Amino acid sequence: MKISKNTVLDYLKGRGFYFVLAFCLVAIGVAAWTAWAGVSAPDTAEKNNDSSVVSPTPEDTDQVRAEVESEPYSSKDTSSVEIVLPEEPVIAKNFVYPVSGAVLKAFSDKELTYSKTFGDSRLHIGLDLECEKGSSVAACGNGTVVAIINDAMLGTYVEIDHGNGIVARYCGLSGNVYVKEGNIVSAGTKLGLIGEIPCECADDTHLHLEFYKDEIPVNPEVIIEG
Repeated sequence: MKISKNTVLDYLKGRGFYFVLAFCLVAIGVAAWTAWAGVSAPDTAEKNNDSSVVSPTPEDTDQVRAEVESEPYSSKDTSSVEIVLPEEPVIAKNFVYPVSGAVLKAFSDKELTYSKTFGDSRLHIGLDLECEKGSSVAACGNGTVVAIINDAMLGTYVEIDHGNGIVARYCGLSGNVYVKEGNIVSAGTKLGLIGEIPCECADDTHLHLEFYKDEIPVNPEVIIEG
């Protein structure tokens, strides 16, 4: 059968609208698929190439656990900490006289004694031992030097803790002493040389020795002679 040109044109005129619509829908679908493929493909490739995102295997988990358990728990581990125990206090068991001179003035904490320097009577809570100026003064016993004081009344004195609550003051030394605070001394250790005692300057040259038991003045002769 022969189809004429006019017949084809009439056919297209009646159905041309539907062909155009179908063509547009197909074009839109192709464009949408192309856009989706272009966006998702880089994301997928990036995820596949990201070596930092790796799911741990059971073997990796066991290895990490073993490494953690093998490390020492240093925040509370005290096995390597050196414990320093406090040193035992220095205690004098025996005492000797610090100088060899005679007693010029005895200890008196109840009865008043006359003071040549002040011209009055007052308590005398020390023991005055005669000695020449510049002679050596020794520690009465073992102990620790706790203070070196330059006092307006007693002159320069060395204070020694002899243990058991007993503290001695060696008063009237010259300015240059042989020991320092914190030094450990023994009976007979040289502390310094005799100087002057301002509050007893009218008396003959001597060492003024004071002893305290639990911060209360006591007679040095009682402590030394036991």
